[in-house]
Amino acid sequence: MPTRPGRGSDTVGQHGLVLGGGFAGMLTAQVLAQYMDSVTVVERDVPPDGPEPRKGLPQARQSHLLMGAGARTVEELLPGTLAAWAEAGAQLLSAPGDVAFLTKFGWLPRVWHEEFVVSCGRDLLDWVVRREVLRNPRVRLLPHTEVEGLLGDAERVTGARVRERGTGRSTTVGASLVVAATGRSSHVETWLAGIGLPAVPDEVIDAGTAYATRLFRPSPERHRRTPGIVMIANVTGDATGGVLLPVEDGRWSATVIGMRGSEPPADDDAFLDFTKRLPHPALAELLADAAPLGPSRGFRRLVNRRLRFDRLPRHPEGFVALGDAACVLNPSHAHGMTVAAFGVAALRDLLRQYGNIPGVAGRIQRAVTRVTETAWQLSVGDDLRHPSVIGPRLSAAARVQNAYADRVTRAATTDPAVARSMVDVIALARPATSLAAPRVLVPALLGRGRRTTGHPGPADPLAPRDA
Repeated sequence: MPTRPGRGSDTVGQHGLVLGGGFAGMLTAQVLAQYMDSVTVVERDVPPDGPEPRKGLPQARQSHLLMGAGARTVEELLPGTLAAWAEAGAQLLSAPGDVAFLTKFGWLPRVWHEEFVVSCGRDLLDWVVRREVLRNPRVRLLPHTEVEGLLGDAERVTGARVRERGTGRSTTVGASLVVAATGRSSHVETWLAGIGLPAVPDEVIDAGTAYATRLFRPSPERHRRTPGIVMIANVTGDATGGVLLPVEDGRWSATVIGMRGSEPPADDDAFLDFTKRLPHPALAELLADAAPLGPSRGFRRLVNRRLRFDRLPRHPEGFVALGDAACVLNPSHAHGMTVAAFGVAALRDLLRQYGNIPGVAGRIQRAVTRVTETAWQLSVGDDLRHPSVIGPRLSAAARVQNAYADRVTRAATTDPAVARSMVDVIALARPATSLAAPRVLVPALLGRGRRTTGHPGPADPLAPRDA
């Protein structure tokens, strides 16, 4: 059999197995199909034919933002996705131009920036990716099928044992490479223990974050004129925050957020009452004039948790975990999908460089850990400041970093250049070290920024943005 472009001869005849058919799993299948002859995706649900809710993804009912860095990575992995999302109704919002960010020191100036976020329902994001990937004849989906365990031993994973949920029939699926993309409810540790591996160490930081989300229908004019709103929870204060995002079909997705001791209620009447407790009245005032669409949906158990595969004595050949199956982040930081896309890109890069040779699975797993590091540090560094957090004490170095981050945030409320730089880091488009550049360092240390004449003030987050 001839080698296709972009593949090494060592992958000819190989089969890839992806556990999980969500956002990360489908992107993984897209990559494996470029380097292997066939790919099977095992998905415990029956994916809908359109952008409807998927039963096994309860967090899809909550507001989602895909950072521009993640969207660009998806576009590299699956060309045409950005246009397909937009055609299906997703909005690409300049950040901070089309998104009003409220920090504990005030609003960021709403000035145009090339950095952006994708705003739409999670079901739409997943559906477009799934639709495009499944057009590839090398990718086969096994729906309504759950994973019972892995095949192989502690040295090498050779496939998985799966069960068809409708009939209860079990079967085995052999594979040259198995990738677990089974989300935050993954059983990776149990599966690995089942083939003789020691327990995978983990790290958990839990600030007790809880969500409640409700959809609303504003007037068409209000929907068109209102920016996205992100009120970042002040973890050392009331620890409440809120999000209002314009999504497809002329709707708003409104989410209220609270940490341990300030959790939002899930019932409908209490949802609107909770918006009045937020640090700014914009959300409450906007929702008072909008029609609610359906009930409020709550979501709990939002911790930071990552598996430390690097602490295993040896990584098994033929197995990789990525996305939430490897590292779960507090979703209030909106990094989960972007980090998942980064992990799939790391998989692609190493398969492109080495092929599926002995040792490559461990290389990929270490690369997945590296690409999650910035998001992990941003998330846990902030969450560890909450007085009721469950986790290790902040180190002296982390306290210094947080103190500097506060100075940057304060300067960003009056200096558009600092605001853009800060958004770049929040959006994972640039490393945190970029905040040490002189254009940020000087105003942060001096305690003042350069206010741009005419940009919306902190009391007017809904005013038109600056050019």
